[in-house]
Amino acid sequence: MTTWRARHDEAVRKQAAALKAYREATDERALALLAGVEELGTQAAVALELGVKTPSVNQAIRAYQKKQDE
Repeated sequence: MTTWRARHDEAVRKQAAALKAYREATDERALALLAGVEELGTQAAVALELGVKTPSVNQAIRAYQKKQDE
């Protein structure tokens, strides 16, 4: 049987790994969206192709670019 502290520490490790994976996936998505803009010409065209709203594409790209500028 594990102690509550060991379970807590394991949960913290899992949370950190999940957050890292989420951040990496977010960057990958933004890079894919940027590639889509290069291919299709506009963020609106990418959004239309994906069936999402243009602001969501814009927001993902802007967040990635802001992160790169830091």
